[in-house]
Amino acid sequence: MNLFKRLMCSVSAVAVSAFLVIPVMAANEAQWKRNDKGWWYEEADGSYPTNAWKLIKDKWYYFDGIGYMVENRWIGNYYLGADGAMLVNTSTPDGYYVDATGKWVEGVGNTVNISKTSGSGTKRSSLGGGSSRSGGSGGSGGSRRSGGGSSGSGGSSRRGGDSSGSGSGYSSGSGVGTAGSTGNTTASNNTAGNNNNTTPSVNNNVTVPSGNNTVVIPSGNTGNNTVTIPNTTTPAVSTQETQVIEALKAMGLTEKEAKLYYKINAYRESLGLPKLSFSKSLTEVARAHVRDSNTYTPENQVDSRGIKGNLHSWSANGSWTPVVYTSDHHYMYDMWSKPREITNYTGNGYEISAKYSGMISPETALNLWKNSPGHNQVMSTQGMWSDLKTMGVSIDGGYAHVWFGSDADPDGYYDVANYDVIHP
Repeated sequence: MNLFKRLMCSVSAVAVSAFLVIPVMAANEAQWKRNDKGWWYEEADGSYPTNAWKLIKDKWYYFDGIGYMVENRWIGNYYLGADGAMLVNTSTPDGYYVDATGKWVEGVGNTVNISKTSGSGTKRSSLGGGSSRSGGSGGSGGSRRSGGGSSGSGGSSRRGGDSSGSGSGYSSGSGVGTAGSTGNTTASNNTAGNNNNTTPSVNNNVTVPSGNNTVVIPSGNTGNNTVTIPNTTTPAVSTQETQVIEALKAMGLTEKEAKLYYKINAYRESLGLPKLSFSKSLTEVARAHVRDSNTYTPENQVDSRGIKGNLHSWSANGSWTPVVYTSDHHYMYDMWSKPREITNYTGNGYEISAKYSGMISPETALNLWKNSPGHNQVMSTQGMWSDLKTMGVSIDGGYAHVWFGSDADPDGYYDVANYDVIHP
């Protein structure tokens, strides 16, 4: 696995607002290029994104099927401006209003026709429908385009940003967009650059970290951006789910750990993807991190520069290298190395995380990650994550940490009979 193609992800949710941070590995030579047909963004390895959203220097861009930047048109519920960047907190040229996440808000602006089609032919929906931003497929781009000079520094091609969500939680770590639960509703959130932005919830003001400031957004919206999730009924549990969870519990996993592992794989199956194996070593790392997080809340520490950490942080109270993981990814190697520090696992580990104000459930953690395109890309092993084959899971108290890897686990796996999974 090329270290220069690794995106670190973590999400968390706690009491009043939710936000995401995407620690990313920088590619030194990624840059914008242009020819007579338009702009594209070339990675250091010569590939470029196709049919995908990409966060570049704090702004979202969308690239079409052959990799060119889209301009002056709708992609689902999001509008790309003349410079290709997604518009936020403004009215679009055709009279619609997009909120802080870039999403069209029904009923705000000059036109309130919910069936109006976008430039791509996709209808905008008032209940979070349409096209949501996701990592898409990175696309190798085939042969490199010629004739295009470089423009701009390009900076870090893998650099993510902060995103925000609303509801009963705050998050820090990585991904693109999240959702936090508030009573019987969950606000659907999407990322827009490195600033923390949020979709207003129905009943509560939402506190949104924005750069170094905190902004309170009144909840004047009465439902356009809210998806109701009933919390009074228990969904039916499949026979397979029961059997797998019971088998894993018999191997020493907790019910929550077993359920979160199963639900991640069930989600992958719904996408037509194979189920990942359950690494013993990566689970040991995840458990150590959950214990450390619940006991010491290392994300509240600041480093020697005065920069606050996020959920990838580890305290000094264990047999590992302490790290205040900051949003500038200054200490990323100290995060990747945790499996080697704690277990016999020899490869790097990559983490997604969630935090909640109360006892976090597998369902809450999974929904946060599913609604965050960056985290969703890791769980579904898309693009640069396609070589991930195994995961380790832990969830307890207010935290959930899931570690992914592509190397074989010398300590083995929690394999369940008749439950087919892939191994490195």
